[in-house]
Amino acid sequence: MKYFAFILIICFQSFAIAQENNEMPPVLDSCKEEPLSNLQKCFDTEVFNLLFKNYKVPQKVTEANYKGEVVILFEVDKKGGFRTMYVDAIYPELKAEAIRVIKTFPKVKPATYNSEPTYKQYSITLKIPLEDQTISIEDLALNKKEKQELNALETAAKKELDKVNATYTPYDNRAYRSQLNIPFSHENYSRFERATNLIGTNSHTASKPFIY
Repeated sequence: MKYFAFILIICFQSFAIAQENNEMPPVLDSCKEEPLSNLQKCFDTEVFNLLFKNYKVPQKVTEANYKGEVVILFEVDKKGGFRTMYVDAIYPELKAEAIRVIKTFPKVKPATYNSEPTYKQYSITLKIPLEDQTISIEDLALNKKEKQELNALETAAKKELDKVNATYTPYDNRAYRSQLNIPFSHENYSRFERATNLIGTNSHTASKPFIY
């Protein structure tokens, strides 16, 4: 029994590793030799260094002795290209410079999910004036817990829909089926009110219930 439990634990760990490995971040040329576990950290570091080394604080901002930050939301597309999605900064010149620098970034190997190329979105914060700072790049995708919750919700919704489809039966009371034989009295309608309001049987409005 103990041996069986040990094998089960090993299998579970292998499955967990496989689940983690089905998603890979974008890979720059300088990160190709890095182990899988360090790819995201390498990407974050290299992207920050590219931004830090190439960003030129506009003279107007320097003369104003401005201290603040530039928040940049960017995307790496399925072909490995960088695209600025949004820049938050007080000075328009700071925004324009961020867009210019992102455009100079080299193409990379795109992120993949289940071995298929996919889009990846990030945010990065750059302090002004430029100074050495802790790298702060945030993955804008759902975190692992959120993905699990979403998958569970989707699964539950599908099961509910499948259950409705499996138990669906049309209303087949012939006495009330023909438009030539519809009794116009509350007393008659009350006889089959419950039947027509059951999920999946209300043929007067729709053949199946709406799913929101």
